[in-house]
Amino acid sequence: MPDLTVVLPTINEAGNIGPLIRQLREALPDAAFLVIDGDSKDDTRAQAAAEGATVVVNANGYADSLLQGLREAGTEWVLVLDADGSHTAHDARKLWDAREGTDMVVGSRFAPGGGSDGSTFRRFLSRTLAGMFAAMARLPARDVSSGFRLYRRAMFADASITARFFEVQPALLAWGKRQGARVKEVGIHYHPRGKGKSKNRVLRYGIAFLRQLWRLRKV
Repeated sequence: MPDLTVVLPTINEAGNIGPLIRQLREALPDAAFLVIDGDSKDDTRAQAAAEGATVVVNANGYADSLLQGLREAGTEWVLVLDADGSHTAHDARKLWDAREGTDMVVGSRFAPGGGSDGSTFRRFLSRTLAGMFAAMARLPARDVSSGFRLYRRAMFADASITARFFEVQPALLAWGKRQGARVKEVGIHYHPRGKGKSKNRVLRYGIAFLRQLWRLRKV
């Protein structure tokens, strides 16, 4: 029985999901794979299943998919990352190797060795969010919007979170802080996505993050 489940929330990632799972298997040979698919209209589910992943459908948004993965993984540790090629197997191994003495390892663009090839605007937004949350919510990691994380499942499987989109990330940091989680940031490099189109909706997700910041301002 592996100690690690890799959870990959997906929607329309055909062409990305198969190569990613193969690369992750090389880096983390004992891991199980759980794909939580947002009702893709392409071959994402078939390609994931062909690589040996367990595939379930959840069309209730990114946050619910992530939380479902934390609940349903049957291992001590859960690694969550993007399935579009922006997160690499090399960095996944770095998070796994950093787990000793922690309850959450955050793959951080702002930690030593971290960085991003995203657009100037996206880098600006990420740093602005980090600064706002640092000033108002005092969360235990600077890269609050990073979706590249390793969780000790027992501490997060029953997390009570109000979120629909990517604002689940600071909410989980806040949950961990309340539970006394030991959090570590490890530098990772964020790459441009592979095939397909981005699902980011800057205005919608920006509003969601601001609402989450208001909820967490006294954490």
